[in-house]
Amino acid sequence: MNPYYKESVFVFGLVAPVLFVVVGLGMGLHFRGKLESTYEARRNHHRTYKTVEKERGALEEKVQSQAPHMHRWMSLFEQPAATSVNTFFREFQKEFDATHFQQTAFRPTSTAGGIGGASKQPSIQLNFAFRGTFRALQTAFLELETRMPQLQVDSIKLSRASNQNVLNANVVYTTWQK
Repeated sequence: MNPYYKESVFVFGLVAPVLFVVVGLGMGLHFRGKLESTYEARRNHHRTYKTVEKERGALEEKVQSQAPHMHRWMSLFEQPAATSVNTFFREFQKEFDATHFQQTAFRPTSTAGGIGGASKQPSIQLNFAFRGTFRALQTAFLELETRMPQLQVDSIKLSRASNQNVLNANVVYTTWQK
């Protein structure tokens, strides 16, 4: 073989192909690692998406099952709270003797105070005064708050009346409005 061609044959016949194969394998390994990491990230994202979809479906079913309660709750916001509460106490008074339970005062205020004054949700305050036995007062408040969950107690002041069996109660409710 001609000595001038020996170097060219060696470079282009052996070194260049080996170098080309090594560079190709290096790039292949590099891109394979990137592809695997991308694949893992996308697979994890897909798993998370599927999990969230299942949870969303379960929450949607729960919300749908609670729809009648939500409609009842929203209808409470439609009614004027002051008259509803006052009507409730009038009906409740009929169940007890005047010595056991009696509403002595009712004063709604349109200015938001207490808890309602600190929020942006429209609210009014309802001030009530009662005279009655502890059991009658407790039953009245329990039934009222069960029927009208949009009420929130701001304050209760209890004092003993001249009759030892009767308490005087001044109650301030905040009622949320639409």
